[in-house]
Amino acid sequence: MSDHDRWLPAWMALVRTYSRFWDMIESDMRHEHGLSMSRYDVLAHLDLAGGRLGLTELANQIWLSPSGLSKLLDRMDASGLILREPDPSDARSWFAVLTPAGRSLVRRARATHHARLAVTFGSKLTDRDLAVLVRAMGRLRTSLDETGPSGD
Repeated sequence: MSDHDRWLPAWMALVRTYSRFWDMIESDMRHEHGLSMSRYDVLAHLDLAGGRLGLTELANQIWLSPSGLSKLLDRMDASGLILREPDPSDARSWFAVLTPAGRSLVRRARATHHARLAVTFGSKLTDRDLAVLVRAMGRLRTSLDETGPSGD
């Protein structure tokens, strides 16, 4: 058995499952709350951080380029979900701050997200399955961290 025969089925299962799952959650979020997953991601990170994060820290936690994040934050600011505030201790730094409207929306959206996770993960996977999945994804993430973006 070649290495390809060993890992390719796992790769294909991961890609197919991830893309279907992501599309399902994105559809739920848009239908129920009018949110893209990118907006939800930003709001969720801000809420979990107590409502405020430095833009550099936020950029390190989400799946957008710095310019993509900046454009998204512009739109979220215009729609009243977040505010940008200067860092009083560093004139070059800014914070993203969750507004009351943003906090209310993300908490409603989180209930939808968690309900989908409960149906998908909780009802289909045993505790052992979940532990194996977490362990395997952790190993893959460590491998990606070690090899870097170009595989060097």
